[in-house]
Amino acid sequence: MAPAENMAMDEAILEGVLKGVSPQTIRIYDWEPPTISFGFHQDIKKHIDLEKVKEYGFGVVRRPTGGRAVLHYDEVTYAVIAKNNGILKGSILESYQKISEVLLKTLEEIGISAELENSMPVCKEQKNWTNPCFSSSSKYEIHYKQKKIIGSAQIRKHNVLLQHGSILLNHNQELMADFLPVNNNSERKALKRLLSQKTIAINQILDSPLSFEDFADILKIVFEREYSICFSKSSEINKFEKTQLEQLKKKYEN
Repeated sequence: MAPAENMAMDEAILEGVLKGVSPQTIRIYDWEPPTISFGFHQDIKKHIDLEKVKEYGFGVVRRPTGGRAVLHYDEVTYAVIAKNNGILKGSILESYQKISEVLLKTLEEIGISAELENSMPVCKEQKNWTNPCFSSSSKYEIHYKQKKIIGSAQIRKHNVLLQHGSILLNHNQELMADFLPVNNNSERKALKRLLSQKTIAINQILDSPLSFEDFADILKIVFEREYSICFSKSSEINKFEKTQLEQLKKKYEN
């Protein structure tokens, strides 16, 4: 799905859940073309080299969630859009942890022994707003041998939360260094090294690689099992969501 349509879809469902006309939803999706999404509060002109993005033929879109820039390139994106009650009752950090635990168990299902970040690390990469999301970890994010494998961010509107996450499938985030407005090639090389050292993709770990569809199916099964839920067999969006989607696409295309 195109970048603007992906973000418009998530917000349309968020509005529907708020109004009680949409079911609580977990979306699992990819991007066409590969896309850089940047956080709600980021200044795109300061943090992304748009000419370089255009040169690669990649897309750019602002997320409704916070955080910093993420390259969505042959990875799995999830969006949890749900009420802040029941399973996901509690603070942002508490619900963040509950979702991360499902993601952790999904990795265990495919033979990856990952860990949750249990502290709130503060390092120079984290303090640098220009650096991308995957250059550092926050509490309850998931890493494998100290390399970040999933990055997530959450926003709330009244009693409904939207959490986005990028699950690295076939590439780490090293390529992201090509799209950042650094001062010289030495800085770019250093950032590539940093991202290579700090990030890892699922298929860089597994002996037998998984496809997007394979991983999405496993993630769905684990969500159903851990949350005692059943997903609807219909993927059709309702009339309210369709109307919202068309309106919101214009916002995200700008």
